[in-house]
Amino acid sequence: MGLRIGLTVLGHLPEQPIRLDAALWSSGLVQNIIFLAMLLQRLPQIETVTLIAGPQGASEHPLAQRFGLACVEEAACAGQFDIVIELGTRLQPQNARALRCAGAKVVSYMAGNVMAMNLEGVACHVPHGEILSEDGFDAVWITPQHWEMNRAYARLTRSDAVFEAPHIWAPDLLLQSAQHFARRLFWRQPATETPIRIGVFDPNVNVLKTFHWPLLASEEAYRARPEAIDRVLLFSATHLRELPHFKEFCGAMDLFSAGKLFVEERYPLAEMLGAHIDLVVTHHWQNGLNYLYWDVLYAGYPLVHNASAIADIGYYYTDFDPQDGGRAILRAVESHAETFDRDRPKVLEALWQRHIDNPANQRRYSELIGAVMG
Repeated sequence: MGLRIGLTVLGHLPEQPIRLDAALWSSGLVQNIIFLAMLLQRLPQIETVTLIAGPQGASEHPLAQRFGLACVEEAACAGQFDIVIELGTRLQPQNARALRCAGAKVVSYMAGNVMAMNLEGVACHVPHGEILSEDGFDAVWITPQHWEMNRAYARLTRSDAVFEAPHIWAPDLLLQSAQHFARRLFWRQPATETPIRIGVFDPNVNVLKTFHWPLLASEEAYRARPEAIDRVLLFSATHLRELPHFKEFCGAMDLFSAGKLFVEERYPLAEMLGAHIDLVVTHHWQNGLNYLYWDVLYAGYPLVHNASAIADIGYYYTDFDPQDGGRAILRAVESHAETFDRDRPKVLEALWQRHIDNPANQRRYSELIGAVMG
């Protein structure tokens, strides 16, 4: 009999159901759960992959229903698993102990920059930092973009088995989303040269990925070539609209004065690409591998970014350098149609390196599981 794997996911009470679209696109973490489940299902030593809904979750979950996964309530999961991977939510201490007493191993999968969140928690006096398990873990897995900041912090988990785990992706969620919206997903060369519509999709929930640098880069491009920019849409930003800082920052832009800056809610990427957006500008701090990158690149649209790990694809600019970002935007405007076919094989190779079907990624996760089981 193969191994039984459980992945934690934020649950819900039966009387408060979660909408699938809200759950799936609420954060990259939710997508990470699905990609990991899909990869683990491909490994020959794995018998079952099940979602564990907690801390007060029902035995049904929209993610489980969509992707054909079983789901159990956290409080009733003891004895059902060989390994439980904490990813979507922390196990309650009493449930973690019950799992361990029944023979399960517990893994902490750090898919977010928890150390940066702890720094914010101290500086801003808010209790949203990482919460450590009272009983520690049998292993800690950290994705590459968070290794530098989180590897030392992971020592506090009382585990000596701290490993880097591959960042993984697949186009399935993007394709499903495009099908839902009946959208033509892939980029096509425009018939005529028209001003571009820029999209900024950074989530604005912590300091790692905010609108500031993409907007500054867009402003630089607009000041250099105003005729090239039709509009800039700041997604996931309506909750900032009434903040004095946000008003002052945006109000200082020529884009704002010209009526070309718009503040929007969070939308699925597939709904926006091509229909409302021609180019995506993004910026990160200590968070250099993002599903936004892979989805935009897969769909063929120009991605202006500061991720040094993929500096040779898309349109790279230097960290915290909006002048360089503005030049990268204009470079994309001027050259994307001409260089698309030439650069496409390199883009597809970068995507394959992160793909859940890549044997190297599957082999590494097999090794990590083997190390946990001893």
